[in-house]
Amino acid sequence: MQTTTEHGTPPIIAQVNGLPDDRSQWPTDAFDSYRRILRDLNHWSRENDFPLATNTWVAEEAVRQSW
Repeated sequence: MQTTTEHGTPPIIAQVNGLPDDRSQWPTDAFDSYRRILRDLNHWSRENDFPLATNTWVAEEAVRQSW
C-alpha cells in the first residue's frame, strides 16, 4: 500500500501508548514479564561472572519494546 502526502511531507504515524514510567503502575502481565526477564538475566550474569549492573535497565527496555 502506498501513502501519498501533500507537498512531500512524511506521513504521520500514530503513537501507541506505552507503559507508564513508574513500573508500579504497569499491568500485572508486563511486570511479571519484567521480573522473569530480570531473574533470567541475573542468573546468566552470575553463572558467567558478568556484572549485574545494567540488568534492570535491559529487562525494562525488553518489556517496553515488546509491550
